[in-house]
Amino acid sequence: MKPHHSLFLLGTLATILTAGENRTWTSADGSKKFEAEFIRRNGNQITLVRKDGKELSFDLAKLHENDRHWIEAEHPRKEGPPGTQAPDPSAIFDTLRFGDSRAIVSKKLAASKLVTTAVAGVFQGRTGLNGIYQTTQKYGGLTCTLFFDWDAAGGLSEVTLQTEKKPPQEYLTTLQPCWESCIPLLSTLYGDPMQHVPMPAAESLEDGQMLASHLWALHPQGTIMLGTANDGGKYQVFIRFTTEKFGTAK
Repeated sequence: MKPHHSLFLLGTLATILTAGENRTWTSADGSKKFEAEFIRRNGNQITLVRKDGKELSFDLAKLHENDRHWIEAEHPRKEGPPGTQAPDPSAIFDTLRFGDSRAIVSKKLAASKLVTTAVAGVFQGRTGLNGIYQTTQKYGGLTCTLFFDWDAAGGLSEVTLQTEKKPPQEYLTTLQPCWESCIPLLSTLYGDPMQHVPMPAAESLEDGQMLASHLWALHPQGTIMLGTANDGGKYQVFIRFTTEKFGTAK
């Protein structure tokens, strides 16, 4: 299992899901060409995925000058100002951590660049946080809404991202591609899933039911679940981060 890197925490995931670009790449000396999709950049290290699914990670210097220019233009190196803190490894979404109080979650969400809301802070005490924040970027081509759950002490125990709801006729055409795109991306961040099965059939989902197809261990605690749900006869993909342990999570 790979170490936990919060989805910076979903910013990383957002970039992967929305910024993948398939193109022809050339080696530094011009002798080799290959087709691959851009996945991410970490400093001068880039990661590509070939059509056969093989992931390639290497130094930018190994690419042709034209490709390096393209990388610098489309995916410039991001460096924080001196003294910038590294992402919190215990965060589960952006800077949110299990155990955060509602007040802390509200403050962090208000400062986040990954989500937005039309509900003014003064009214959030009346509405609560569930369903009022949406991601600023699309995930697998769909916007996600955030939902939260809390433990008995009032600490954050779950964060769930739910995509837009789609009618039954779009279950396979819209939701399945989104679901499929999430699997390798979550696996890149968290290693191979502990358990995995095919995407649940739409007819197997009862109204109000969420069925997980994949489980990843979330360290140091908890589980990540990927699946689909039925809400009033419309369907959605969800990613759930929870303190609960399922499957073979230790």
